[in-house]
Amino acid sequence: MEADAQQDVESPCVRDCMVDQGHGYCISCWRTLREISDWHRYDTAQKQTVLAAIESRRATHATNN
Repeated sequence: MEADAQQDVESPCVRDCMVDQGHGYCISCWRTLREISDWHRYDTAQKQTVLAAIESRRATHATNN
């Protein structure tokens, strides 16, 4: 059942990849290259952690603009 739960966490990828060298994240999905390449290996908890980090990055970036 755990394998099914892992499949339920959808990737945040929007298929418009471009890593901004200034902050090191994809400007579309806000993941690092490591997070992008390892996404399929992450378990549910790891994916949820990345999704939380994405929200934090977006919020930080928005307040710095």
